Amino acid sequence: MAQKKILLIDDSEIDNFINKAVLSKSDFISEIFVRSSGKEALEFLKELVDIPDSFPDFIFLDIRMPIMDGFQFMEEYSKLPLEVKNRCKVYILSSSIDPLDIERAKNCVDVENHLTKPLAHHSINVLINNA
Repeated sequence: MAQKKILLIDDSEIDNFINKAVLSKSDFISEIFVRSSGKEALEFLKELVDIPDSFPDFIFLDIRMPIMDGFQFMEEYSKLPLEVKNRCKVYILSSSIDPLDIERAKNCVDVENHLTKPLAHHSINVLINNA
């Protein structure tokens, strides 16, 4: 299996540290990018639009963040070219168990699934292999 690139988007330094440590244990992951806001992540992705091979294969996105929350990020993400979005799977990774957040995530066309934090509760290899 080809090596995968991951983008973590979360305003919590602790969550990013833990998630990066969990992801680093997978043999299938070559690079892990971390951005602490939806706005920073969107700017990062826009820089990569013309270099599709550099675009992340997976995004793990928190919902509740200042400046631009996860749902606002997804609104802007949906405007990116289809050829790069087709290369990437987006997972909401949130501590929210609010049924409205879960339903809203399900209604986002570009969201693969809603996962609850921490990432350590999920099998990274299963997520990557099933994508």
